[in-house]
Amino acid sequence: MNANSRMIVFRNRMIPTSVLLLTLTGTLTTAPAARADVRVGVAIGAELPRGYAEVHVGRDHYYTNRGVFYQRGPRGYVVVHAPRGAVIRTLPPHYTRIYVGSSVYYRYGDVYYQPVRDGYVVVDAPTAQPMPPPRPAEDYQSVWVGKQEYLFKDGQFFTKTPDGMVWVAAPLGAVTRDLPADARSVWYQNEEYFESDEVYFHKTPSGYEVVTPPWKK
Repeated sequence: MNANSRMIVFRNRMIPTSVLLLTLTGTLTTAPAARADVRVGVAIGAELPRGYAEVHVGRDHYYTNRGVFYQRGPRGYVVVHAPRGAVIRTLPPHYTRIYVGSSVYYRYGDVYYQPVRDGYVVVDAPTAQPMPPPRPAEDYQSVWVGKQEYLFKDGQFFTKTPDGMVWVAAPLGAVTRDLPADARSVWYQNEEYFESDEVYFHKTPSGYEVVTPPWKK
């Protein structure tokens, strides 16, 4: 490989962990029930994003990644509200720290966490003082690829279905306003790309486009 074709990584990639980190390599391997859904042709929410972790709240099972919680629905995995009592190892990106008296809370969207021994637990919103509105950066961005609408947040893409909102693999050609918080800069033959969770973006006049990097073609 000559000097022009070397890839240079400028900073370490930060990968969030959580209660139970499942090792994923290559194509995501889902639970047996999810594989059964795929075999009968059900595509709605058939997969979970890379780096997800399983969370138990009582007898209920959830999956979480980057502050988004999922649960098994009738035909796959759907996005659900964060369950009270769920414990995660690390906070999602773009969280906000809030002090109420002597207590500290961490807010991500409309979800509040407090620190515990094993990480951070989902709690009810504090009522001691009015809370400021969520930051615009925490909202989902609408992204269109052809006639298909996607919702984008912190490096993850979702679609709306009759069962609810579900995660989907990053669609090629999608253009986002912002990069994920943990995106790293990668240079290849004098061109800069940005990588997060093995999804690559290239800056364009309209924003950051999801692309297949040339060294993978």
